[in-house]
Amino acid sequence: MTSATARAARLEPCADQDLAGPLVLVNSLGTTSSMWDGLVPVLRTRFDVVRYEQRGYGAEDALDGPFWLDDLVDDLAGVLDELGLERAHLAGISLGGMVAARAAARHPHRVRSVTIICSAPVLPRDPWLERARAVRGGGLAVIHDTVVQRWFTPEFAAEHPDIVRRYGDMLLANDAGQYARACELLAAADVRGDLGDVAAPTLVIGGSADVATPPCDQEIYAAGIPGARLLILDGVGHMAPAAVPAKIAREIIAHAGRVHD
Repeated sequence: MTSATARAARLEPCADQDLAGPLVLVNSLGTTSSMWDGLVPVLRTRFDVVRYEQRGYGAEDALDGPFWLDDLVDDLAGVLDELGLERAHLAGISLGGMVAARAAARHPHRVRSVTIICSAPVLPRDPWLERARAVRGGGLAVIHDTVVQRWFTPEFAAEHPDIVRRYGDMLLANDAGQYARACELLAAADVRGDLGDVAAPTLVIGGSADVATPPCDQEIYAAGIPGARLLILDGVGHMAPAAVPAKIAREIIAHAGRVHD
């Protein structure tokens, strides 16, 4: 794990005595760990909450060279090591969901439960390579409108322009070169072969209006992971933690909070 990732990891302690253990949140492509702001106050009623930045995000800690899904899984394991956590619950969205799924398959002794949110176990290769080329050629501004439109439903965008603007600014604050490398990571990533090895109790959450990773993608996770439960939220788009933060937080608590081992 990079020292930059280690410095970015932070633990926000549970606000109650009824502690269900640490919960690590893994953010999506183009966002920072602040995307979980709306969930953390609720989650901290049951968990010590850990947030960290995926490698290379932000101009200040940009790294040289490509990185792949296994590197992000190693970063996640390194966060656990850095904070002295033997085991943790995991919740990840989109790219973060892929990271959580592979981490659960590779490190079953360290994962107590998994919540996968608005994620696909594999994505079409060519569009992600084209996005990488576009960002390298014109910067993140050239994809801003397209990405934001894929994150939120038109109805949500009309009702909450401030949230949409905040997420658009979050996207633009990324380092363009590192974002392009993450697009190439997604073009190559495929966790379908990992799903049968996920032993931790798993909840898969999707949005019926998600055009980036539609419900059929969550169905693959749910069918492949033994005993996984599938929940599709009506009218919710890709960035579900921004659209319905309290709902997502309550579902994580109901799922992970019942795990006793």
